[in-house]
Amino acid sequence: MKKYLLILIAVLGTLFTNSCATDGDWEDGTNGGQFGFTIERDDNFIEKGIGEANQLKFNIQTNYDFSQVETTFKFTTSLNGSLKLNGQTLTPNQEYTFTSKTNIFEYVGNVSGTHDLKFTVKNSKGASKEEEFSLPYSISEFTHTYTGGTAPIFQGDDTQYLMKIIPGTGQPTSGYEIKFNSYTGAIKLNGVTATTGQYYPLPNIDNFNVTLTTNIAGQGAIHYTIKNNTVSKDYSIQQDVTQRQITVESMNINATAVPPNTPMSLIGVIKKTPITGNLNVQYKTWISSASNNNTNGIQNTNNVYIPYTLGSTGNFTYNMNAVETGTYTYNIQFKDEYGNESAVKTFTVEVGTPLTFIGQQSSKLIITRGQQTSLGYSYISFGFLKSFKVESNPAKIISIEYTLNYYFGSTPITQSVTVPISLQNTVEYTDDLTIASQGLGYSQSPSAINTATLKIKVNANDGTNTEKIIPMTIQYQ
Repeated sequence: MKKYLLILIAVLGTLFTNSCATDGDWEDGTNGGQFGFTIERDDNFIEKGIGEANQLKFNIQTNYDFSQVETTFKFTTSLNGSLKLNGQTLTPNQEYTFTSKTNIFEYVGNVSGTHDLKFTVKNSKGASKEEEFSLPYSISEFTHTYTGGTAPIFQGDDTQYLMKIIPGTGQPTSGYEIKFNSYTGAIKLNGVTATTGQYYPLPNIDNFNVTLTTNIAGQGAIHYTIKNNTVSKDYSIQQDVTQRQITVESMNINATAVPPNTPMSLIGVIKKTPITGNLNVQYKTWISSASNNNTNGIQNTNNVYIPYTLGSTGNFTYNMNAVETGTYTYNIQFKDEYGNESAVKTFTVEVGTPLTFIGQQSSKLIITRGQQTSLGYSYISFGFLKSFKVESNPAKIISIEYTLNYYFGSTPITQSVTVPISLQNTVEYTDDLTIASQGLGYSQSPSAINTATLKIKVNANDGTNTEKIIPMTIQYQ
């Protein structure tokens, strides 16, 4: 009995484990299953002077679409200090909602000691995390503060930081220097371009200005050092730079089916956001597929970007020429001055000869007429001779429908014949006979057939067709 009980427990345990594995809401040992998340953060913090800011990277990495699940946080701090996010001063033990996956908190300690910050983060699906930061603060020979950088930063924006140095009691008020250690962009100190690795004197420590400009989107930082004759301290400012966008608001091609050597054009409107006065963009065009393997069958830039200045409203025009018969997938894409690319706009273009009659057409109705009898002459429609040429490319001809209309005396006669064609681009006949035999009856007139026409309808495999109605001469035999 004990043996069977152990087997039953093992089976139930296996079923329970499998159920948990397929649920998706259970912890998977890494980042919390279907609705789990992790926090990408900073870990090590150097000692700061009282009143100086620490920046805390706090990025939320989710297994789901962040925008569809609300994520909130609370925080506590062990010592007196202030915490900000996006320029807003936050209150301990109050719940706030994250508006972005990428975040940079700013904390300023107001007293000496290690400031322990504890964050509790949870989402509306019940997943939660706790993160703790230990930030040491002490009385220092000098402290360094700055303001600025709280507004949204886009690629290429100038972001100004108004800085100051506050010497401690009895400390020197002169002899301070700043060195910029690293930054992926341009740096200006008091409006003058600065280079990394070089110390610059700070004659006015109460008010000096640093301007940063970068074309790199995402999170980055400037690292710099401030020193006087006795002490040197390292600092950094983190930035979260928003990528600019370039979009194809509209794009139209003048035709999707043209004969060879036909001028073509693309006309559209391109938008850059946020809007700037810079109307310079780059564009490239290319053929990604061609029925004839010729990627130059329509003129294009061969996937190479070409400079272009948009019109005042973003209008864009590009002219090209259809060269060779074929069916093509034609693409166009744009890039802004920061390297951001638009979505690809794609067109299917057919270059070729539409279904068309070439030259002149003629036809002759062949009538068999018997010898005169007491009933009159016997008449039989034997068939018709035809001469014409029709072309289509790249579409292929699949059938030709012939309709004869004529009068036998005063009686209208209609005959129809359909001839299949084996996928040809060109069909040409010269006095070619088509049998269309039909007994017509007797007539006392030796020329009872009159007013004959032949309608030729040509059908292609792309669904197009063309037709001609031509007069027929009448031949008795």
